[in-house]
Amino acid sequence: MSFTIRELKDTYELINFNYAIKGFSYPLKKSKNSTWKIKELIIVNPDIISALISHNFNKRFQKIVELFFNSNDYDEDATGTNLMMALDEVAHLRTIIINKYKRYLKKEKEEEFLKKLKVLENELRVKIIDFKLIKEQSLVHNNREEKNKSR
Repeated sequence: MSFTIRELKDTYELINFNYAIKGFSYPLKKSKNSTWKIKELIIVNPDIISALISHNFNKRFQKIVELFFNSNDYDEDATGTNLMMALDEVAHLRTIIINKYKRYLKKEKEEEFLKKLKVLENELRVKIIDFKLIKEQSLVHNNREEKNKSR
C-alpha cells in the first residue's frame, strides 16, 4: 500500500467527515512547520496497525529496560526509585495492551508482548528484593560498627 501527497494550487478545506470507519485511531503530533491540520489517522490495514503497535510497544519496552539497567548506579535512592518506576511502567504497559490494543492484535502477538513484560517484571521484582536486602544488611552493618565504636 502506498500513497502520494501533492500540493494543489487551490486550497480546499474538509469541514466535516462523518464516515464510520472502524480502525485504529492514530493521533498525530503537531509540528510547527506543518501546514496540514490533521489531528489523527484512522488505520484499517491490520498489518500497518500491528506494525505501529509493535513499534510503540518496543519503544516503551526499551525505556523500561533502560530504567532497569540504569538502576545499577551507586545512588541508592535513585536505584530504588528507578526500579519502582520501571515496575509501574510494566504494569501500565500491560494495561494498555490488554485494554487498548487487544482488539487490534493477533493472539500470538499479544501473548508475545505480555510474555516479555512478565519476564521483565520478574527480573525487576528480583532486583528490588536484592536491593532491599543489600540496603538492610548495610544498615545492620553500620549499626554494629557504631555500637563497637561507642564502647
